[in-house]
Amino acid sequence: MAKRMKKRDPDGENDWNQPRRPTIKDVAAKAGVSVSSVSRVLNGEPYTSALLQKKIMRAVSSLGFEPDYTAQSMRSGATNTVGCLVSDISNPLYGDILNGAEEELQRAGYVMVLGTTRYEAERETALLSIVRRRRMDGLLLLAGHNDQPAFRDGLANLEIPCVTVDRDLPNASSVRSDHRGGGLEATRHLIGLGHRRIALLTGRINLLPSAERLAGYEQAHIEACIPIDRALLRPQNQATSFAFSDVYELLKRPDRPTAIITMGTHMLASVMEALASTHMQYPHDVSLVCIGDTDLARYATPSISTVTWSLNEMGRIAAGMLIDRIRGVASGDPQTIHLPTRFILRNSTASPQEKRA
Repeated sequence: MAKRMKKRDPDGENDWNQPRRPTIKDVAAKAGVSVSSVSRVLNGEPYTSALLQKKIMRAVSSLGFEPDYTAQSMRSGATNTVGCLVSDISNPLYGDILNGAEEELQRAGYVMVLGTTRYEAERETALLSIVRRRRMDGLLLLAGHNDQPAFRDGLANLEIPCVTVDRDLPNASSVRSDHRGGGLEATRHLIGLGHRRIALLTGRINLLPSAERLAGYEQAHIEACIPIDRALLRPQNQATSFAFSDVYELLKRPDRPTAIITMGTHMLASVMEALASTHMQYPHDVSLVCIGDTDLARYATPSISTVTWSLNEMGRIAAGMLIDRIRGVASGDPQTIHLPTRFILRNSTASPQEKRA
């Protein structure tokens, strides 16, 4: 039971008992270890044994101890907070990355503060200013474009460790998926089935994943000596209405595509809506492959072939790299880690029909 202390009311007439908050010394006494050992474990420092961590965390739980992060911040200059900027929180692919990152940061004693940029340069620059003013310890940056001078200047003046996910920034470590390899494998698969007119719907072309995906698509066509019709390339502005309009227009053309590669989130739903509006079905009329495995891709009828990668792992690795940079465990030149993609063959692709209604 927590100790109680006497406190006098403002009029000086009454005393009452108030629980005393347990201290780090109480945790050390309960666990039978030194205060410095408790401090190392609570701060997530490396080289502490699993047995020591278990003993201390059991004492923390038993006493209901909560670290005073404000006092720690005043002493050390650290806030135990990490900023994370993401363009579109409604994108389930980003959600899986954020889950992995948040779990890793929480395990190390950091709180993740999320900001949504909505692909707007002004919002991104303003959020960088908030990260700086609040003296956050580090920053995670998910996919976005780098062509805004105000953003580049703000990032250069941030002076804290920064790790990017699927984004290329100078002087920042990064975790990237092999989007070029994914685009290449998906396109090769469709070409191997006999398709020669393959539409590609992807994100803004100034985003690293989109540019890499397009490069893989182009490489597959070059390997097969198939000319590329640029009218089949439809970069999207993250708006489902544009995806629907683009696909609807393509499907109405006399030289319409026989296959479509699309992002597996909102764009996939728009593609399926456009197919229904033109009274077409996949894979009979049009073969379909999506980038990023989502519930819609898995549970659609028929299920949709997908290029996928470990989103949760991307988040965990990026957060781990950032923690190492914050604590000085990793130093020197920025590090880049590449994660592979894999192609999941389902029931949404077939050879193109020789005769069409």
